[in-house]
Amino acid sequence: MTYTFIPAPELLDSPRGRRLVGATPSALMVPERPELPPTASAVIVGGGLAALSLAARLWHDGIRDYLILERGPRLGGQFFERTASVGQMILRSPYEHHPGAEGHSDCEMLDFARLNWNHLTAIEQNEVRMAQSGQRAVAPLDVFEGFCSHVAATHSITERSRRAEVQKVVADGDGWRVATDRGDVRATAVVLAVGEARREAPDGWDTASERVRYWDEPCEPIDGRHAVIGAGLSAAHIVADLCARGLAVDWVFRGKEHYQCADVNAAFFRPEGRAIFHLDSLERRWAMLSVERRPSIMFEFRPRLRAWEEVGLLSVHRETVVTELRADPTGVALCIDGGAPLRVSQAHLALGTRPPLAPEVSGAEIRTHGGLPLMDETTLQISGITGLYAIGALASLALGPATRNIDGHRVAAARISTSLRRRLGSREA
Repeated sequence: MTYTFIPAPELLDSPRGRRLVGATPSALMVPERPELPPTASAVIVGGGLAALSLAARLWHDGIRDYLILERGPRLGGQFFERTASVGQMILRSPYEHHPGAEGHSDCEMLDFARLNWNHLTAIEQNEVRMAQSGQRAVAPLDVFEGFCSHVAATHSITERSRRAEVQKVVADGDGWRVATDRGDVRATAVVLAVGEARREAPDGWDTASERVRYWDEPCEPIDGRHAVIGAGLSAAHIVADLCARGLAVDWVFRGKEHYQCADVNAAFFRPEGRAIFHLDSLERRWAMLSVERRPSIMFEFRPRLRAWEEVGLLSVHRETVVTELRADPTGVALCIDGGAPLRVSQAHLALGTRPPLAPEVSGAEIRTHGGLPLMDETTLQISGITGLYAIGALASLALGPATRNIDGHRVAAARISTSLRRRLGSREA
């Protein structure tokens, strides 16, 4: 007999918005000042979780003349807005995966949770104990958000951030000109930390109706039956929220549901796994990115989803392809391959994300494979372009599938910072 460990589903009900010791919420707010500094040693385009890790590493390496340009009002804003839109209460990544500088003795997120022990529920406290013993354990999202604000405050990241929309990055002599809606900034190096964009619906699907919503668009569910399209964690959160409200759901996805700790095989989080990825040809790497990163759901969901399916509140359409989606004022019709059409009051699209190669880069030609830039694996500098780097999903061909996760950000930040130290020539005061 095979036994499978199922973590407590009550973790999914973790509170949110607690006032935590050591958290500095204002540290995540991006200063909205009209002026931008005319120059910076390095400009980081995007202020998400990858930028937080990189900025912390730059601080430890003595590189203080950097500038984060973020179009939104706060650092990490897109991540926190997206998790809020699907009602996510816990971080998927375990306690050891968090923004910060690899190899430095900063306060770890586990330390931060222990500092806030009295704020945690009994189930959350048990997760801390499991993390201390080296087991997989997940953190509440408000603990993660509080820890991110702690990282921003202790590494002086906020004061080196500005709110601006980057329009173009232009090669300019031996450096770069970053053009924004608030003026230009000259930089020796530029790091693209642009995150991921949601994957849009196929051409021909009617997504303009209020009856159709994307997973990252907050909305109040309409009474009646719902359809959720997608097999990943965001889809599971939407399904769980709807079923918890007592609303009937048709859950539709191409394959079968996968329950695992991450979308990526754990081997790719380790140095030996990344080394294996590097040994493969470019074509094999591209294929591996598709095979090894697949939509998956946290184990905590399994008991609830199965219970709802057993009582008929949830109808799961496995290995089913939606061929057409049409909306009208009264509902949404879904045509599915090989089956009867579905008629629902509202449809929710959770089709995943993709890394955009943005903003526009002028004066230098970026070579790509499958839409991803070719990069130096040691420095994460884009191939053939001096002083232009990428972190996060854009670095997938260099670091492998785990580069899109928080732990991958730390590894990428260490490589980029080391390269920048060499390029800038000396430590800055």
